[in-house]
Amino acid sequence: MRARIAIIGGGFAGLTAAYQLGKKGYQTFLFEQMEDLGGLASTFAIEGTRLERGYHHWFTNDTHAVDLMAELGLGDRVIWIPSKTGLFYGGKIWNWVGPMDIMRFTPLPLVDRIRLGVTTYYLQSRRNKVAEYEQITAAAWLKKYAGPQAWDKAWGPLFRGKFGAEAENIPLVWLWYKSVLRLGSRKGLSKEVLGYPRGSFQVLIDALHQAILESGGQVWAGTEVSRIVVADGAACGLRFQDEAKARAQGLIPNDQGYLPFDRIVCTAPSFATLRMVDDLPDWYVAKMQAAKYMATVQLILKLKQPVSRIYWMNIADRSIPFVATIEQTNYVPPETYNGKRVLYISNYLDQSSPYYQMSPDELFDAYLPHLLKINPSFSPDWVEERWHFRAAAAQPIVPLGYSKVIPEYRTPLRNLYLANTTQIYPEDRGTNYSVRLGQVIARLVDEDIQGH
Repeated sequence: MRARIAIIGGGFAGLTAAYQLGKKGYQTFLFEQMEDLGGLASTFAIEGTRLERGYHHWFTNDTHAVDLMAELGLGDRVIWIPSKTGLFYGGKIWNWVGPMDIMRFTPLPLVDRIRLGVTTYYLQSRRNKVAEYEQITAAAWLKKYAGPQAWDKAWGPLFRGKFGAEAENIPLVWLWYKSVLRLGSRKGLSKEVLGYPRGSFQVLIDALHQAILESGGQVWAGTEVSRIVVADGAACGLRFQDEAKARAQGLIPNDQGYLPFDRIVCTAPSFATLRMVDDLPDWYVAKMQAAKYMATVQLILKLKQPVSRIYWMNIADRSIPFVATIEQTNYVPPETYNGKRVLYISNYLDQSSPYYQMSPDELFDAYLPHLLKINPSFSPDWVEERWHFRAAAAQPIVPLGYSKVIPEYRTPLRNLYLANTTQIYPEDRGTNYSVRLGQVIARLVDEDIQGH
């Protein structure tokens, strides 16, 4: 009899794990509480196509996701497009791709521009520096080597926008790996190309979904797990938030009132996992709680005309209450969206922030004066439609020395595995590393089953 494996969470880690385990002959059951699969890369309909709720792309070294596309017969769907990155500071849009852009950033004195450029490319040239760079904060290192003004006018506002009150506590390893990653997508010193699937990330989500079904797996969207059942120190089944709905769908519990499984993989955020299971020992719970999460709010506008010429614009003016604008149609051609323009207004914040609590109308009204700073001609009349999406666990924030406290994939409870974005390290979270995470966890589950 095939082992029954439950996967909690229908993002790319969960989908990939279910796909890989199905290929190995296991019977997989994937449960996603939302109606749509894909997690932070899930999509919605716009102008006859699909668009991610949170902006996404691939770097040229995101080989796990690109290779998976090819494996699923979607290799020709991956397109590589030149990107335009900018920085908004002092009421002006600055190009922010290559060394000459840094040299033209006149808000910094010349000597500090040189120091900023040298430190940036020094980081990008370093390899195998996790042990060293996870012991010092990015703020301390940048203030020392790039200079206090470079921190105050360039890096600091970006870190505060992305990490809030934790900005000065972020390990240098985060910035180091981001720098290495960006360099990997450069074509020369002044150009960058990024990957995107024609038809949106939905094409990969759909292909994984179909492959899971073809291997005999089951996918239950809109089905929320309320409890991971533990007996004799081992995870053995699941209970659901809406038991009546689960029964109606054919998820019939056993005599003990739960749906039994041989192995359970949980890809939910750590805080959500801890709500589902309270049998984990204190030492492992402490590891799960070592990383914190920043939430995100995305306000997406469908526009009649562009706001800027930049695809990805970091906002270094902290009087502006959002961290970045991502103008999708300065990257993917507007024809993809029937000639309309698409703009993400992105924010990373704590869930207690008033901006996280605002309605879409309140958020647009709060952002409008600041959009006018970026483009004084901007008018609400440009907006034809808007969407608003929130996520409580968008950006993990890890402490110094995180490699010593990162939670193991195999939890102390037998047959229970954890696989979420806090375990993507030293890389930052992203679909490519979620794919890799799903592959790793599937391999571990298979090894454990085969070893018995």
